[in-house]
Amino acid sequence: MKRLFVVVLLCLLMLTALPISAQEQTLSLNGNSQNAVWFISGEASLVMNGFDLNAAGIALPATISAVSISVETPTPGTAVDVVIFQDANGGSPVDAALAGQTQVDITQAGVFTVNFPTPVTVSQPAVWVGFYLPVNFEFLADTSGSSVLTYWAWTPNGRFDVTNLASAQVLGPSDGSAPVNIDMGGKARISLEIAAAGEGVNAVAQTIGAADVSMSVLQTFAECQALQWDTADEYVSYRDNLNVHCREVSSQYVAPAPEGYTRRGVAYDMQFYQQSGIVSGRLPIAVTHCIRPAAEDLDLALVGNAYGFPRTWRILPTQRYGDVVCAEIRRGGNLAYFVPG
Repeated sequence: MKRLFVVVLLCLLMLTALPISAQEQTLSLNGNSQNAVWFISGEASLVMNGFDLNAAGIALPATISAVSISVETPTPGTAVDVVIFQDANGGSPVDAALAGQTQVDITQAGVFTVNFPTPVTVSQPAVWVGFYLPVNFEFLADTSGSSVLTYWAWTPNGRFDVTNLASAQVLGPSDGSAPVNIDMGGKARISLEIAAAGEGVNAVAQTIGAADVSMSVLQTFAECQALQWDTADEYVSYRDNLNVHCREVSSQYVAPAPEGYTRRGVAYDMQFYQQSGIVSGRLPIAVTHCIRPAAEDLDLALVGNAYGFPRTWRILPTQRYGDVVCAEIRRGGNLAYFVPG
């Protein structure tokens, strides 16, 4: 368990960090928090960001489990293609190869996260993540730097083959240059979650935590009696600028268990709050949560976290300490434990 603390001589000393992280990273091109609203007019078009995996230190092959876009005004009822391309030589993505795709209906403003049912494997050093957006769709970009890595693509009076970028009649960067002739003055707020193959959320096993770890920093939620959280993460790592809330939730409001797992016990709805309100995105520092499973499940229990829209379960790397199983949580949503099968 990470970031467990004890009080010694009136000082908080951090204990040894334990390896419970999924090694999953969020990659984003954005450089500031200032937003510009961009509007799709006239033609449905593909907007995508390019990412250099070598520069980010991502070992290949890697798996992309989720992608996100910041939405200002959606167009409910219209299917949006979500695509991931891999690119061997960088530069223009005109020759990039499709690695994975899905379709979603984006119905709400805010950060919309698409969780791929099966993580998309990429083996090339550059990837492009995009959304083929309908007319009248508004999304957000930041206002920092060049837009050379945000590409725009469309075909007048029709749609191009999303599996083949070379089929688009217009394809280029959004830095004001031809043929797009659009200068975003920043980058689209499109991000991805990626892990080296074998380290992602689908490569999960329960491990035994160190015997000498202090559990004194764990506190039980008043409304969630089998769930605890690491108060040092809240009060020390976040300097008391984070509040953690939990309540039990009826199974009818919980997403189905992921393939290969069975959900056991109570499901929880857990949210994080800061001064600005509810935290809707990924926490920069994880907050460790521990669940007490039924005795017969203890040896196999794995912690799961469901988030996104619609909410989708992620089975997390889990460590067992005595009669509890623990994982690092970075997003609000549902929490429960699962057993394989």
